[in-house]
Amino acid sequence: MFYFARQQVRERGAWAPTKLTDNDPLYDQLTKELGPILTTLLLPHQQEIARRATARYLRLARVTVAEHPHRVYFVFPTDRGPEVLVLPSQKRTWQLTAVVLGVFVLIALVVRFVT
Repeated sequence: MFYFARQQVRERGAWAPTKLTDNDPLYDQLTKELGPILTTLLLPHQQEIARRATARYLRLARVTVAEHPHRVYFVFPTDRGPEVLVLPSQKRTWQLTAVVLGVFVLIALVVRFVT
């Protein structure tokens, strides 16, 4: 479910490039989230003065509303303005999966008893 949201955001979102230096607040946040991977990539090597990386980022809001407990809203910027993607919640997805599996089991039992 959230894979679909990531795909839509990746394709339609208005990504903003940023240049990272070691005194950038976004660098601190990324370092905290990505840990040693980003830290080792941005460490200066011998005879280097500094190292800089360019990253793309996008602000994404995941919203749940009490009146619609089985929906999750993802809001992200696009070139035409904010876009809202509505997906079923994880609980609703499991409920639908259980119903479909129950129907398959019922069909299997009916076929088994008929033959």
